[in-house]
Amino acid sequence: MPLIYIHLIFDVLLIGFIFVFDKELRNQFLKNKLVLLWLSLVVFGSNIIDIDHLLANPIYDPNRCGINFHPLHSWYFMPVWVLGMLFRNKYIRYFCLAVLLHLWLDYMGCIGLL
Repeated sequence: MPLIYIHLIFDVLLIGFIFVFDKELRNQFLKNKLVLLWLSLVVFGSNIIDIDHLLANPIYDPNRCGINFHPLHSWYFMPVWVLGMLFRNKYIRYFCLAVLLHLWLDYMGCIGLL
């Protein structure tokens, strides 16, 4: 299965996981149904970090490991995503969580588990 489908499946699972375990978000959802839309946009929007693939030559290489090759996928940028989990704004935290999941999936692809 192509890695993009795996990313999207895990994004949907992450949205469900957040929705089940964030009681405050569930309560907000009962008042405003757009909360789930915002959460979905934030989590699916985390895939925007793949824009750094445009800096690579060639842009797509199925045999290349993206970790440490692309700037936003590097170990040097990882603390930004981890520190983002400390923000008070839950949507920033969920974005960073989704980015970390994205990077973990990329890493699993690099070592051949996906």
